[in-house]
Amino acid sequence: MPPRSFQSSTAEIAAALGADVAANWPLVLAALEARGIADTRTAIAAAATVYTEVGGMFAPIHENGDRATWTRLYEGRADLGNTQPGDGARYHGRGYIQLTGRANYRWYGQLLRHPLEDDPDLALRPDISAAVLAEYFVQREIPASAAKRAWKDGGPPLSWTGGG
Repeated sequence: MPPRSFQSSTAEIAAALGADVAANWPLVLAALEARGIADTRTAIAAAATVYTEVGGMFAPIHENGDRATWTRLYEGRADLGNTQPGDGARYHGRGYIQLTGRANYRWYGQLLRHPLEDDPDLALRPDISAAVLAEYFVQREIPASAAKRAWKDGGPPLSWTGGG
C-alpha cells in the first residue's frame, strides 16, 4: 500500500465538517490510500465531496426521493445507460457520491469486481462506496485538479488551514 501522506486526524476532519465522520472517514481514506491518491489536497476534496453529497451523516445513502421521483428523473436516460423499463428507479443515486445510472453501476462494478449492476444496493456498503469514490476520483483526474487547487472550473484556488 502506498504511504499515507494525509496527516489530519479523524477528529480534525469531524471538526472541519461539523459532522460525525468516525465510522466512515477511515474507510474513505483507506480507499484513497489503496489507489495511491491520499495526498492532502485529494483527501480534502474527498471529505468535501462526501459531505456535499450526503451531508452531516457522512455515510453512504440513497438519493433523496422515492420511486416516482427517480423514475421521473432517470427513466429512459440513455446517457446513463437506463434503457430498460424500471432502470430509472433501480439505478438511482446511492453511496457517498450518489452513483447513478445502469451504465455507471456496470462500469464501477466491473472495475471494482463487485456486481453493482445486479445488486445496486451494494453501493451502500461503506467499503464499496469508498472504493467507488476513490475510483471516480482516479477516472476524473481529481488528484491533478486538487494539486492545482482547481476545486471548480473558473473558481479561485482555495486553501486548507488544517494539519497536513
